[in-house]
Amino acid sequence: MRTVTLIFATWLLAACSWGGPDIDVATAYDMGTVVKGDPAVAELLVRNLGERPLNVRAVSTSCGCTRATLTPMVIPPSGEARLRVEYDSGAHAADIGLIERFVFISSDDPDEDDVRITFTVIVEAKPVAGQATYRLAGTER
Repeated sequence: MRTVTLIFATWLLAACSWGGPDIDVATAYDMGTVVKGDPAVAELLVRNLGERPLNVRAVSTSCGCTRATLTPMVIPPSGEARLRVEYDSGAHAADIGLIERFVFISSDDPDEDDVRITFTVIVEAKPVAGQATYRLAGTER
C-alpha cells in the first residue's frame, strides 16, 4: 500500500508542476569597460517559456551601487520582459579593475524560483588632468 501511495504522490506532484511558468534568462553578462564615475548599463530579456504566466515576486541586487528593474513583473506565456541593470562605478572608492555584482530574480517558476545573474564590469581609473595618454597595441596608458 505504501508503494501505491508513493507512486500516486509522485504522479500528483509531477502533474501539478507540468505546464507551469518557466523562466529563461542569461546567468552571466559582461558590461564592458567604464571610466571611474561613469555608469555601466545593461538590458537583458527575461523570457517565460512556460504555459502559464510567470509572476516575478522580487528583483534585488547584491549591493547598493547596483540597481535593477524588470518591466513587466508578470510575464505571459511565451512572453518577455526587460531587465535593466545600472552599476554606479563611482559609488565605492576602491572599485577599480574587474568588479562583479549580482542581480537576483525571485519568481513562481517551480524549478527555478530564485535565479542569480552575475554582472562583470572593468572600471578604469579616471585620467588625471594634464597627464599625457597614448595608445599602444589597443591599451591606453
